[in-house]
Amino acid sequence: MKTQKYLLYLKSSDEIVTTGVEYQFDEHKDLAKVKLVVDENIIEVSSDCAESVFRKLSRILSDRYEIHSCYTCRYGNFCPYGDRENEIFCINDFAPKSKEDILFIFQDRAEMDKRSHTLFDICDEHKPCGNNYWTYK
Repeated sequence: MKTQKYLLYLKSSDEIVTTGVEYQFDEHKDLAKVKLVVDENIIEVSSDCAESVFRKLSRILSDRYEIHSCYTCRYGNFCPYGDRENEIFCINDFAPKSKEDILFIFQDRAEMDKRSHTLFDICDEHKPCGNNYWTYK
């Protein structure tokens, strides 16, 4: 399993908690697994794709935490032509109004490589999704 840094936002105190996450995707079994330790509790979730794992984790943690990662960020977008497992593209340098506004990214391999991240990556530019901001996902 690959271990990555992971941010959880503690709702009750505005504290950001950093934890380690182990992520693994088995292509032969079509199975994504995540394991993390929160408040000394081990949480393990598996599903057929990373997005389902995130939804399950969000439900488990929702009473106390919000997940901060590229997947939960308004700047993270999937490839509209079809995406690979655990891949998302960052568009934090412009504000698209429609899916067509991000198509140029996927017409240039260097542009794709520059913007490619995993769903579990994090950065200082993280902004939550909201109703007043368009995001493709």
